[in-house]
Amino acid sequence: MRQLFRNVFLLAACLLLMISSAIFVRRQLPPTPYALLFTLPNGTPCSRPCLFGARAGETSYQAALDLLTEHPLTRNLVRRDRVSTMAAMFEGIEMIVEVQGDAHGKLLQISLHIEPSYTQRLRSQTTQLPALPEALLKGGSMGETFAAIGAPDYVQLDGGRELRLYYQFDGLTFYFRRSNERLNPQDVLTSVFMYTVSAPETASMLRWIGFTSSERYYMHAYPR
Repeated sequence: MRQLFRNVFLLAACLLLMISSAIFVRRQLPPTPYALLFTLPNGTPCSRPCLFGARAGETSYQAALDLLTEHPLTRNLVRRDRVSTMAAMFEGIEMIVEVQGDAHGKLLQISLHIEPSYTQRLRSQTTQLPALPEALLKGGSMGETFAAIGAPDYVQLDGGRELRLYYQFDGLTFYFRRSNERLNPQDVLTSVFMYTVSAPETASMLRWIGFTSSERYYMHAYPR
């Protein structure tokens, strides 16, 4: 009997050591490119809500520009300042980040765009642009969003192949390209917006009920 207890104890100790080692190794791994969206330039997670370490309404406009100049996802992009307003654009071939300040010198909003046709419309045609420094960001997905910051408050299902997730109390809105009529963790990120105020609630913003079909969302919102 004593030998049995000893074996059980040794087995439990080995399992505990394996779990602790796995946690330690995971913590030592650098953040994924997508997770870097929500970190300071040195990789330290920033206080939510944030993008690239900046917080709309709190971070100064100049500090936001400094963060983007240093951040590993944006530091190699080409900066283009607007003359007439407190605004700037950081451009790459596959990615554009827009920044806007308010009259008090605070960050009003910041947005990231990966969707090709949209970035093509925004892009300067006269500047030679670098490629995206972190190519994996192009494959950012809804599942990675959940892993990074949790479930949203609302979802908006447009008639086409696009959907929006609203983190209403954080002022964050995510746009995704849909693969079919269901909401899937694999749906691909196209844009992220962070505002100083939450988006106005409308009838088209449906309460989040999980990864399921559009039909179930409408049935849940408008029961017969």
